[in-house]
Amino acid sequence: MLKERQGSSNKAINIGLLGFGTVAGGVYRILKERGKEITSMLSAPVEIKKIFTRGSRNLFPESAKSLAVKDFGDILNDRDIDIIIELIGGINPAKEYIIKAIESGKSIITANKALLAEYSEEIFKLCLKNNVHIGFEAAVGGGIPILRSIKNGLAGDSIRSVYSIINGTSNYILSKMTKEGGKFNEILKKAQEKGYAESDPSLDINGVDSAHKLVILGRLAFSASISMEDVIIEGIKDISQLDINFSKELGYIIKLLGILKNEDSKIEIRVHPTLIPSSSLIANVDGVFNAFFLNAGYAGPLSFTGYGAGSLPTASAVIGDLIEIAGKLIHNDKHHDLILSEKFNKIRIKKKKDIISRYYLRFSAADRPGVLAKISGILGGHSISIASMIQKGRQVKGSVSIVITTHEANEDELLNSIKECDGLDVVSAKTVVLRIEDIEDKL
Repeated sequence: MLKERQGSSNKAINIGLLGFGTVAGGVYRILKERGKEITSMLSAPVEIKKIFTRGSRNLFPESAKSLAVKDFGDILNDRDIDIIIELIGGINPAKEYIIKAIESGKSIITANKALLAEYSEEIFKLCLKNNVHIGFEAAVGGGIPILRSIKNGLAGDSIRSVYSIINGTSNYILSKMTKEGGKFNEILKKAQEKGYAESDPSLDINGVDSAHKLVILGRLAFSASISMEDVIIEGIKDISQLDINFSKELGYIIKLLGILKNEDSKIEIRVHPTLIPSSSLIANVDGVFNAFFLNAGYAGPLSFTGYGAGSLPTASAVIGDLIEIAGKLIHNDKHHDLILSEKFNKIRIKKKKDIISRYYLRFSAADRPGVLAKISGILGGHSISIASMIQKGRQVKGSVSIVITTHEANEDELLNSIKECDGLDVVSAKTVVLRIEDIEDKL
């Protein structure tokens, strides 16, 4: 249970820090540089008492080496530690540590998006049961205060949609391909050399990292029970320069978008490469930047952009949670954020077959008369209406590209029509299918 703080109101808030990697190092630095200001703000000092790490301490600043412990129990059993900041990442042993900490009455701050995407409901309920606080602003959007804006600033509003760029690695790759040309694998290698991509970038380029963040964002935005199984996930590894160039001709830019919509009490939650108007604000969010474009019922359209990762931006979000929770502990404030509801709304999740969207289709077909008529006939037979078409004699392995954009169509019907088209003897490769979101019309 939340401990009553005894004695003077200026008693220090003690922290146990789990991990000392990039973000944890940023947290340590900010507390050192801004310690006096934070103390003045809270009328009590906030201090790191112990740091748990099993790795090398070579990267520790000299002033931090005396705080290092190699046994998590040294932090868990220290009654003077009020808040544990978990920055080791991954599911295990992070989940075990967090649960033990909550059960021992310690409040939690974490940036662990994978853990929260999979187990946040279990963790939130445990926080309620043990009357402790939890902060996780750094799990989504790095230094962008998107979660705090939703849970506090928009608490009385209804969020209708969120369009987001929430993976810097993918955004960097697509931005470079769009502005400078080049192949996906070549740009990915450059991103790894610059430290913008992990040595194993699969979670980023396959869309899973974005999906983790979108689940957390969706639960908060809609107060709904959402799981990873609900997310439509597609990555960017198959995006070619050919599709980027055709998109430009059509007036679009390709971005990996995280999309949330609440329409007719049904939620859409999906991550995939998307064609968006090149004139839209989100189309111009480049490099490793993240962005969130919200449409709220009363506040209207809102936008947030900034660094979605990195030591100091992410550490800044951790410090924000730390100051908020420390303030509650100092004043014995047992109020919990609305995110810790005992009951989530039971809102239906749209399945992939129920999605209505516009589509970009690129067919690789033989350059002979009647091919377009066959393709358009199949599309028409599935109630797919053509909005525009480009056909040029760009020979790719003996075939030419036919690019079609559609009006809004049911995804199930669209995919059935593509399957039929791909079975034609005049179609030489699997058809590229990308969704189109005319964002300016919807914000």
